[in-house]
Amino acid sequence: MILIILVTLLGNDVVGQNRKELKLTVLQLQSDSTSLDKKLKENQILVANLNTELSEIKISNQQLKNRIEELALVYDKNASLSDSIIRLNDSITKMNVKLDSIDKYYRIINFVKAFYNSLETTDEENLRQYEYGDMKFDLENFYSLITRNARYSEGRVKNLSDDRFHHKYFIMLQSIDEIKFSLNKILVKTKVMYTGERMGLFYNEEQLTLKDNKGLIKLTDWVDLDLYKMMPTIDASVDNFSREDFYRWLDGRPK
Repeated sequence: MILIILVTLLGNDVVGQNRKELKLTVLQLQSDSTSLDKKLKENQILVANLNTELSEIKISNQQLKNRIEELALVYDKNASLSDSIIRLNDSITKMNVKLDSIDKYYRIINFVKAFYNSLETTDEENLRQYEYGDMKFDLENFYSLITRNARYSEGRVKNLSDDRFHHKYFIMLQSIDEIKFSLNKILVKTKVMYTGERMGLFYNEEQLTLKDNKGLIKLTDWVDLDLYKMMPTIDASVDNFSREDFYRWLDGRPK
């Protein structure tokens, strides 16, 4: 009987103990569940924040991509503009070179015209001299265009400018055929027509050698290249007139 009572009491103690442990376990589980819920909420908030940041990053990336595309377009435009500027500068440089060349040729052409004109009076001056009998020829312009040691036919210049006989000799520039730059000199090929009293028409090819000293052009040489054509006039025939005869007549050389 006593044994039964002891067993019963021990059984009650065990049951009571199990209930306490179960209660503690339940409480622990409830606490853990609350903690998990809290962590889950925190994680949900963290995930939401991360999603927000990710969206912002995506937006930023798209904006950056758009900006890169804009910059690429700007770069392409700038590159195209840079190429255009380079081409424009090249064109300007070439144009300046061309303008300089044109200016240089223009100055040479004007010089050559002035040189030949210095050996012939104008129609107005010829008429004035014929009316008033004041036969004078000024070589000041001619000498201003040549160097001190220039080489040329003095006899030709004398015949073309003599106060008494220059009306018997006539010179006219026909064309400037070539202008060539060589080291420090300029070579100019010309075609010139000569005639005179009771003479035919004579077409002579000549070469002028010029020197350009800081923009000041001077003649250093004047030579004949070839008498390429002779034509008769009403007053004169050229049938029995040779190349040597022409140069002797023009330069005043003896036979």
